[in-house]
Amino acid sequence: MNRIFLGMAASAMLLTACGKEQTYEPVEINPDIDVCDVCNMSITESQYATEVLLKDGSVETFDDIGCMVEYLNEQDEKTIGEKYVRDALSGDWVKLNKATFLYNKDYWTPMAYGVVSFSDQSSAEDYMKKEGKGEIMTLEEVMKHDWGGQQ
Repeated sequence: MNRIFLGMAASAMLLTACGKEQTYEPVEINPDIDVCDVCNMSITESQYATEVLLKDGSVETFDDIGCMVEYLNEQDEKTIGEKYVRDALSGDWVKLNKATFLYNKDYWTPMAYGVVSFSDQSSAEDYMKKEGKGEIMTLEEVMKHDWGGQQ
């Protein structure tokens, strides 16, 4: 009888654990040791840094959104837990699918992709107005953009 009860209790705990969604939080960049997983450059400009947190617990870091896009276009989405970019003004982490993106070939970014990210559209529009150039891009446009040999 005790074995049956223990088996039922263990099954109930497993089912409960299966129902919980895993959360993936960004990891702070250490400019002294972190390098981009695509171009191997040091990540010294952390406000442009991006991360992909994998379901196995590992973290892929990138110095530029363009490097992350290159990486993501070659990955199986099933292995990815979450993707983060940084707000170009505040430096706060923003989930990739929640960010607003601006592009201009003349925007400075570490690998010259010219894409900067923001936590909201208003901040992006203010930045674009201040710079006097740029265009808002959707995530889909960023992922499919023809970088024209930039890197």
